[in-house]
Amino acid sequence: MDYVVATEKAVRFLTASLKTEKEVRDKLISLKCDEDVVMQVINHLKDISYINDREYVEAYIRQESKMQKYSIFEIVNKLKAKGINEELLDYVASVLNDMEYEKEVIRKIRLKKEKLGEEEIKIKSYLYRRGFKGGSYE
Repeated sequence: MDYVVATEKAVRFLTASLKTEKEVRDKLISLKCDEDVVMQVINHLKDISYINDREYVEAYIRQESKMQKYSIFEIVNKLKAKGINEELLDYVASVLNDMEYEKEVIRKIRLKKEKLGEEEIKIKSYLYRRGFKGGSYE
């Protein structure tokens, strides 16, 4: 597949939603693009700001802070699977810690579980399995 066709396919892939560099790279490779063409397309899309992992991470933080379902550990692991680098992963953890995000999520989970009549040990066990920090279960 040549550069022009690969670029068109990548842009079409990006129109639905923001994607990480890794997601675009994986898509192009799955379409049997040559590695050199993939690199050219990725660099071009980064130059014109169609791919920007930092913007992706900031949008992801906004989305997760509204949903309040996952621990910081889970969020970081999801982003790591999408190819986000360690520097941006540290940024995510820092921003969410500054927002006291986990405290609010734990509060919501506890409230829900307590209404269902679950025992304290089961609630703590659930929070632990989900990756919430040990000292923040209260």
